Amino acid sequence: MAQTKEPRRFRGAAQLAFDSEQVAGHLKEVCAACEASDKGTARRALRQAINELETARAGLRIGLE
Repeated sequence: MAQTKEPRRFRGAAQLAFDSEQVAGHLKEVCAACEASDKGTARRALRQAINELETARAGLRIGLE
């Protein structure tokens, strides 16, 4: 059975604000990991922050179209 993909849609300002809060949390993790000289944790948190930013950007782009 084929899976149907959810249509892309603008999720609203509340979702963008939530994504931004998530990014801020990941960046705090990056700072804490850097202070502790934990490169692995810093890289992981930075990747998560980047993913959240890309998600927020995609949602905003859809809303502007």
